[in-house]
Amino acid sequence: MVAAQRQRFGRVITFAVARALVAFVTLALLITASGRVAAAPPTVSIRARADLTLGSVRRTADGQVRVHGELHDHTTGAGLGGQTVQIALAGVTAEAITRPDGSFDVEVAAGPGPVEVALAFPGGDGIDAARTEPATVDPSKATVDMTVSTSVSPQGVLVTVVTTADGAPLVVPVTVRISPTDKDEPHKDVAMRSGQPTLIRRADALGAGSRRLTARFAGDTGHAAATTSVVIELASDTTTTVEAPATAAYDATIHLRGRVVDADGAGVAKVTVTAAGDDKRRLGSATTGADGKFRIDVEASLLGTGRHGLVLTAEPREAWLRGSQSPAVFITVGTPRPAPVAITIAAFAATVLTALGFVWARRRRERHAAEATPEATRVDAPPRGGLDVARPSLVSTLRRASDHGFAGTVRDSVRTRPLAEATINLALGADARTTLSGPDGRFAFEALPSGEWTATVRAAGHVSERFAVTIPHRGELRGARVDLVPVRERAFAIYRSAAQPLLPRPELWGIWSPRQIVDHVRARRSPPALAALTAQIEEVYFSGRVPDEDVLPAVEANAAAAIAERAAGVAV
Repeated sequence: MVAAQRQRFGRVITFAVARALVAFVTLALLITASGRVAAAPPTVSIRARADLTLGSVRRTADGQVRVHGELHDHTTGAGLGGQTVQIALAGVTAEAITRPDGSFDVEVAAGPGPVEVALAFPGGDGIDAARTEPATVDPSKATVDMTVSTSVSPQGVLVTVVTTADGAPLVVPVTVRISPTDKDEPHKDVAMRSGQPTLIRRADALGAGSRRLTARFAGDTGHAAATTSVVIELASDTTTTVEAPATAAYDATIHLRGRVVDADGAGVAKVTVTAAGDDKRRLGSATTGADGKFRIDVEASLLGTGRHGLVLTAEPREAWLRGSQSPAVFITVGTPRPAPVAITIAAFAATVLTALGFVWARRRRERHAAEATPEATRVDAPPRGGLDVARPSLVSTLRRASDHGFAGTVRDSVRTRPLAEATINLALGADARTTLSGPDGRFAFEALPSGEWTATVRAAGHVSERFAVTIPHRGELRGARVDLVPVRERAFAIYRSAAQPLLPRPELWGIWSPRQIVDHVRARRSPPALAALTAQIEEVYFSGRVPDEDVLPAVEANAAAAIAERAAGVAV
């Protein structure tokens, strides 16, 4: 009996250990699989563009036709080896594998006389397909081998095209086409003879940048046509010039005007130009226009009294353009001039009177607004968003506009709580700035160039606001507030125009809850347009998903349809 119990107990222990081991192995496999899935990086496919070129087409001694061609990367000009190319000649299709340098040869049987030949590359791993137009060639003509050598200089590029036929030098007329590497337009054609170096000036080579040179020989009675291409890069220095006044009053604004040009004297666009003073302190910056011109405004008070030297630095974005510095310009800033006592007293009196008049007018307007607006209407007013600037002190309103910052808080206009991670975009021409609001809804921009900036503020689930910001200012854009209306509240405010007439009394709109209003409208067996609008409000206002502002145009359209439906006399 005891032995049987011991045996049963042993089997139970063994079964429990086996189950625990199976669970452990399963858990380990799941963790490993999940780790592999989580660690798998995203796959980004970038496909290259290929250039397929037909070279020589010659008839061999045994009557075959040998076709030679090349397959290159369009951007770099490097050969694409190990790729399959299809050759269609005189109705016969053959295939060839490209060599490491991208060249290939194939022999196809063909009758006497000219033949039609076309090449096709079906594409490969990460390489787009390419093909040539069908061309009629005479295989009995001698094949012309062509090479292009280049030597880049500050004046341009020295091009030498060498052509040979059957291993012997051949002098023929050729045409060299210069074009950007990524497109065929604009382009410039230059005629020359093979074997003779020809200087193509920078202006004829479309200026500085990455360029493709394609040499072509059209062929003649005894020689077949030929073509080849190379890629070069033409670098260029830049020159920065600036004009500035020799003297400036202490309270004046200094206008620095200038231009950035390349080695050919052409204006360079989208170059960042920065002005710095004697102490290397940054005083301002601007971006050049299409003609290379720029303007930077500097407050003379930032420099201080005395003679100062300013230097402007140009920093191009393109790799083939080199940066430059302007010659130093010297400006003498005068001393501050105190205002006469009489003017000070008059200004103080005017300030006091202005402040009293402002306070009186504001209180009077608020009192009239309160008397003219019923209490129910004020309480039930739809939420509004937008920019609410700060009120600068009376002293700051007398100063010059010199604040180049924009800072404030983004908040929900209904719950008056700050909105975190709201996107604030500023744009002034080609200059764009972006920031996100912090957990407390605060944001800040500093050292903004002067001008009329366009501000756009967005937050998830809220209606975007767009307004203008003038820089510099007198402090009203420090501590500003941007209110964003929730999409739900804006949609329900639109719904009011169609649903309020169905309530027992209009003033119930500000008393009943949104749920009571929607249920009441639905219980009235609404006509089709109003029923569709009510179903849409049910989804937008009460759904757990955060609605996007893109839904508002549809809500407005449905509300307009419901109002038109009621005006047409559809029974409710």
